[in-house]
Parts: sequence; C-alpha cells; structure tokens
Amino acid sequence: MKIIFIIGAALMLSATWAFGSPFLVSDPYPREDKGLMKFLVTINGETKESLPAKNADGTLYLKYDLGSLADGIYTVTIKAVNTKGQESSPATYSFKKTGDRIEPYTPPVPKQKIAPTRSYPGHMSK
Repeated sequence: MKIIFIIGAALMLSATWAFGSPFLVSDPYPREDKGLMKFLVTINGETKESLPAKNADGTLYLKYDLGSLADGIYTVTIKAVNTKGQESSPATYSFKKTGDRIEPYTPPVPKQKIAPTRSYPGHMSK
C-alpha cells in the first residue's frame, strides 16, 4: 500500500483557518483506494486510532484534532492501516503548539565543540 503524506506548515496553518481548531490533516486518498480503514496517530509515544474523514467527492483523508493538547513541543508519527491490517510506512512530523497556533519544529543542532590545541607556535622571531 503506497501512502504519501505531505504535512507541512502551510497545511497545518490552513487547517487552523479552515476548521477553527488546530487539526492534523493529510492529503486525500484516491477514490479508487477503497482499502483505507483507519490511521494510527502516535504523539510523543501515545498511540490513538483515528477513522478517516470523507470529502464531498468521496475521497478519504486524515483529520486529527490537536486542540486538546497542552502547549508544548510534540512529535507525531502517522500510519495508515488497510482492511487487511497492513500498516503503511510511518510519516513523522514535529511541531510546536502555542494556544491555537501550530508551527513546524526542528530541534536545535548542538554546537560542535573544538578541542583546545597546544600547537600554536606563538610569535617567534628569527
């Protein structure tokens, strides 16, 4: 089962505007793909099941409410499950929630420490 998730800042912010509360939203699945049964949404190690939402044209998509989460930094992993119980490869996204605002989050890269050197010759006169 091939699955593609495009979860980005624009999608998250547009979900806030379109639905009124912060939601995690995926791209719709094609109507021909009738095997989608549920999503497994794991947020900071806690997994919950979510049934797909349905567009007017019959396509299914993920719509997961993030409004109940406290303010903080979260990492979410999403898997789609088909009617045979097969799971897709996971899609991972990190975000920072502040009130009703969701922003992408990238952990800071630790600075590389440079060991002191004792090979500096100093000022040598000839």
